[in-house]
This record gives sequence, structure tokens and C-alpha cells, in this order.
Amino acid sequence: MTHTIKANDSVSSIISAVNNELPKACSDSDRVYDCYTIIDEFHANMREHVAPKDPDFQWWLTVSFHQPTIRLRFEYGGPCFDPTQVPRVEQQAIEFRPIGGLGLTLITQLSDKIDYTYQSGLNTLTVEVNIIENSKEEDTCL
Repeated sequence: MTHTIKANDSVSSIISAVNNELPKACSDSDRVYDCYTIIDEFHANMREHVAPKDPDFQWWLTVSFHQPTIRLRFEYGGPCFDPTQVPRVEQQAIEFRPIGGLGLTLITQLSDKIDYTYQSGLNTLTVEVNIIENSKEEDTCL
């Protein structure tokens, strides 16, 4: 399902809508909480950097689950900005690091796969988070 998110929507309302879409067995998984953090960071970036003075700005979030992966597809209109090409913050010495970028670093660290495309004025960032990590620990989503 695709959700239309507005700049003034609360993160808790977005997460609640996403939580209702995921299988109940996944709701307590630490990896699901990683998805919530990714959504929170993306929403903050939209409000702070993409459209800070536009209360009517909106973006779209599509959530899908194909065991064992949660896929988050973020879409928004605007100039091309490929977050996968931004230098990672931890690779830069603090005295040379520009302000910002920590949210993108966090999104990268919490996800298992990230893909970006830009077509006809639409930025699309697809983030995949595997619920079952590369271990034989408790499979809470099976």
C-alpha cells in the first residue's frame, strides 16, 4: 500500500500506518524498529532539507513484505539527489565534515540494500531490511 505523507504529518502516525501493514509476527522484531528509524530519518530529511518552507510538500511511502524482507519505497518530486552517492560521514575527519549527513549514514547502516533512481522529476529511494539476519537465532517472523 502506498501512503501519501505530508510535511506536517507526525512520525508516530506514519509508523502506526506502516505497523498495520506488516504481519503481526514481525511487530516486535528489532529489524522492524530499524525500519521505523529509517522512516523517521527520511521524514526529517524531507522536512529539513527538501522542502523546509513548504507545508504543502508531500512524499509517498510504499511498504511491502516478501519474507524475509521489508521493502520501503520512498518517492518525492524535485531535483535529482542520489543519497547513495553522498560520502559516508564516518569516512571523513570531523574537522572536514560538513554539517548533516548523519541521517543518511544511519539509513545506510540500518538497511541491507539501498537503490536510487530518478525519472521524470521523481526521486525514488528503495530500502530493504531483512527481518532474519544472517544467523540461526530466533526467527520471530516465520
